[in-house]
Amino acid sequence: MKKFSLCVLLLILYSQQTVAQELKEVLINAYTSRDSSDYYFKIAKSKIKNKEDEAQYFFCKNARFADLNKLDSAVFYGQKAIKLLENKGDLNSLMTVYSNLNNVYNNQGKYEKAIEYSLKGLKKAEKEKNEGWISYFNTELSLDYHDYESYQKGVYFGKKALKINERKKNVDAGLIWKTLNAIAINYDDWNKSDSALLYHKKVFNYFKGNDTLKIGSTYNNIGNTLLKKKKYKEAKHWLTTGLRISELKSSDESAKKGNRFFYEKATLYTNLATIESELNNFSEAEKLFVKAHHFATNSMSAEKLRDLYWQRAKFFTKSKKYKLAIEDHEKYIKLRDSVFDVKRAETFAELEAKYQTEKKEKELLKVKTKVTERENEIKRKNTQFVILSLIVAGLLIIGYLIYRQQKLKNKQQQQEFELKSAIAKIETQNELQEQRLQISRDLHDNIGSQLTFIISSVDNIKYAFDITNSRLDNKLSGISDFAKSTIVELRDTIWAMNKSEITFEDLQIRIHNFIEKAKIAKTDINFNFTVDYQLKECKFSSVEGMNIYRTIQEAINNSMKYANSKTISIDIKPNQDDIEILISDDGLGFKIDEVLLGNGIANMRKRISDVNGLFYIQSNENQGTKIKITIPKKCKKA
Repeated sequence: MKKFSLCVLLLILYSQQTVAQELKEVLINAYTSRDSSDYYFKIAKSKIKNKEDEAQYFFCKNARFADLNKLDSAVFYGQKAIKLLENKGDLNSLMTVYSNLNNVYNNQGKYEKAIEYSLKGLKKAEKEKNEGWISYFNTELSLDYHDYESYQKGVYFGKKALKINERKKNVDAGLIWKTLNAIAINYDDWNKSDSALLYHKKVFNYFKGNDTLKIGSTYNNIGNTLLKKKKYKEAKHWLTTGLRISELKSSDESAKKGNRFFYEKATLYTNLATIESELNNFSEAEKLFVKAHHFATNSMSAEKLRDLYWQRAKFFTKSKKYKLAIEDHEKYIKLRDSVFDVKRAETFAELEAKYQTEKKEKELLKVKTKVTERENEIKRKNTQFVILSLIVAGLLIIGYLIYRQQKLKNKQQQQEFELKSAIAKIETQNELQEQRLQISRDLHDNIGSQLTFIISSVDNIKYAFDITNSRLDNKLSGISDFAKSTIVELRDTIWAMNKSEITFEDLQIRIHNFIEKAKIAKTDINFNFTVDYQLKECKFSSVEGMNIYRTIQEAINNSMKYANSKTISIDIKPNQDDIEILISDDGLGFKIDEVLLGNGIANMRKRISDVNGLFYIQSNENQGTKIKITIPKKCKKA
């Protein structure tokens, strides 16, 4: 909402009144409308009469797509707006475009581009001697360097902004809060918790009473710092207060649709889950991590997903769920590597060097200006200057050639390193596959044969002895049936382990075989099973395929055991970017609100959540039960 207010303010108070009032109103509607934005922008485009109109049109298009976190569109319209605004004297609009581009790049974890636009904004603000924007972009740089984990630089730029804010006569509490927050979170992740708490608590000098509802993130940040100091009880108090404030703010439905809503909730639930994990409250921690995953995914923030995967990997390790821990750690490494690589570090260094060089060039320009006033002296030294220029040009050419040669050498070394890394990764994957195959063989040869021996022994006992005790006979039959069921489960597990990938065709065959066995066990039930042919070539990882299969299997088993149904239907089809699985029966049904759902439903929800899917169940008495599963269509083409 901050960007929206600023956009409207700039349109209404546009100092030269060069933008027609009618166009302003249409642009305001285009920016604020959720469903008719394209319609109003189309009308606005038809009303453009000059360059000033066109600049404000592109300005609002950039702001709109930046708020929606659509990088390509925000950059496209932002660059068009910058070209038109740079020479029009409309500083606030130009600065807002730089800010929008900084934010949209930061949200997607492209910090080198975010810093580039912050530096551009800072350079322009310094040229115009506008302290407000100078402070703003120093704060943005502090936050960008924090997200990139360059905390010393983050503190440096944050303190520059704070110095400007504190010397103002009329202090803007909102701006100084953002600056104090930026400094504090850099100190926090720099493992300087006392300094972090000092700057966080300075915020309360500017916000008191009901005004503290505006700074909910400060409560979360203090809680986060105390969490790192292992003061869990005190940390939980601050975090819970922050969550209550967030709930009050999110009572507005429009707030729930913004990225900031999901960003704050992701931070709070991740920290609360971490506390419960540290206190060994694993059940509560797991529930909180589920919520944290939902909000981090919807926040569209690389930083929040990175924090979640790191903390959840430690939780899974502590709770001895090593497979899940490895998966989360791999996600964390993949996301971190996409942000913190060598080339990006070089890019940041180049951006800062350019900024510092430009400042030095300005100082050098002042010196040259004084020199030009001494015309007579310059004329006498023209010859020397020309010679010196030729020497400098020659040195620059030599320097460029050396630089180019070194750059080519570095590029070649980088390519060699990447090739070696790729080979090592392939070798590791091959070793893992060999281990999987060995484990599956051991399971089949050892545990499988032992279960078979148990079944044979039980059957021999039943046939060798005339057992008249019905309870003993039923017990032996139960042991035999359980062993047979375990063998089936074991075969399913071995099937998944023997494959690095599972095609949908494999999955379809497996489900079909299960249904055929179910038909034999329940001859009075009619089964319908359909799979859309478009899914035939799709693939899943072995873990994903097994989770989907087990969920469908559990749903069918529940219907057979409890529903007393005559027909069970399984329908699998594509739905835009998802795969939709519907399991339904015409059985007894139940009232969901009045029945305590068992571990079977919970296990199904957990399995589908692990593959980033959604699980719904609908049932009413005497109207059957429907289970709908939606999973992302991330499968690869064969």
